[in-house]
Amino acid sequence: MAGSGFYRAVLPAMGLSWLNHQTSHGMRLPPNWQSYDTIVGCRVAQTGPSKMWVRLKDEGKRLVLDLDDDYFHIDPSNAHAASVWNTDMLGRLAHNLALSDLVTCCSEPLAAVIRDYAEDVRVIPNGLPAQYLGHPRDYVADGRTLNVGWAGTSSTVAELPEAVRALNRIAQYPRPGGVMVRLVGVDVQQAMGLGLKGKQIGALGWVERIEHYLHAVGEFDVWCAPYRDTGFNRAKFPTKWLEASVLGIPLVASDTEAYRRVIRHGENGFLVRYEHEWGRYLKQLVDDPGLRQRIGMTARGEASGSIMQALHHQWEAAVRVPVGAAA
Repeated sequence: MAGSGFYRAVLPAMGLSWLNHQTSHGMRLPPNWQSYDTIVGCRVAQTGPSKMWVRLKDEGKRLVLDLDDDYFHIDPSNAHAASVWNTDMLGRLAHNLALSDLVTCCSEPLAAVIRDYAEDVRVIPNGLPAQYLGHPRDYVADGRTLNVGWAGTSSTVAELPEAVRALNRIAQYPRPGGVMVRLVGVDVQQAMGLGLKGKQIGALGWVERIEHYLHAVGEFDVWCAPYRDTGFNRAKFPTKWLEASVLGIPLVASDTEAYRRVIRHGENGFLVRYEHEWGRYLKQLVDDPGLRQRIGMTARGEASGSIMQALHHQWEAAVRVPVGAAA
């Protein structure tokens, strides 16, 4: 119910309820599923759910299958994910995509991949509720510890080494109050195993509830989002940009396709093409509260288009049974 489940199931169901639709969401179908017109399935690929997907089709339900990542191009360095998304899983996923009335996903590059398996593919981006736009920020930070942050999971921690050297350096940067590198989603042992070191490194570990996660990352003064240029990453939605922008936090991200689509370098964030640039942009933002405020507020102003109140009609169009179709 966190992470992709929050963005692709919990929030869409909430948005549809605002439009007076009866919705439910969870890891299992509700007991009264037969009364529902449309079933949205996220990443339906395991054996049991795949059999149920066929049954739902036979029952005449409108089936919308949602994908949040490109599981057909899993990075081999993620051994666990590669073992889970094996040939059998991908075969079932491809079958379920073809069976669905509509496939939704979070980015156009991902849609391009999915169109090899499904005829009707629609891009609906991730969003956040509007209430997070109003959280005030302290950009000055005179005399207090300044927090440079990274957020991820055990499956995305492989991206962190792209910026480890710069994070180690910025953690030792001499300024009043000092600089703390804060990690959300991984523990200290994982961080140290990737080369982060020193007393100015803090790790919170996995945060289950999304409101607690957003509170934790909301403590960042600068957000660091390193990614390798892989096929899997090219299809991702720039969720870290969404979260940082809504919270008004200046973001430094790798110059990959996902983040290149939303960041205008030096205006609403920074894009890193070469490793040495991580240190340069982090130092600029640590040194200059005015720059932090300008970048953060510019990004926040643009994030108003990424709220669920602006996206729920797209979900309504996806789940609505066409007039004259069997319910």
